[in-house]
Amino acid sequence: MRDMVAACAAGKAADTIILDVNNEEDQAGQADMPIGYMPSLEKITLLQLDGVLTPAEYKKCVETGIHGCKIVYELQRKALTEKYFGNGEK
Repeated sequence: MRDMVAACAAGKAADTIILDVNNEEDQAGQADMPIGYMPSLEKITLLQLDGVLTPAEYKKCVETGIHGCKIVYELQRKALTEKYFGNGEK
């Protein structure tokens, strides 16, 4: 395995780009962008946009989503490492 896919959603609500769009923000928001990302390879595996963004907002939304995916990736990596290699506790 060369990398793991991490995913999260960014979006726009109340004219602000946000990370981790919740259901209320998704329903009332202006845009929603789920992103799948492989951080080690720096490759996007999923990008979907529901809504309308300006080119600048689009760029910021992608950057925000990738940042969130990197956070999720580290949590995934830590959980797998602890499960399969132990954390020193018995």
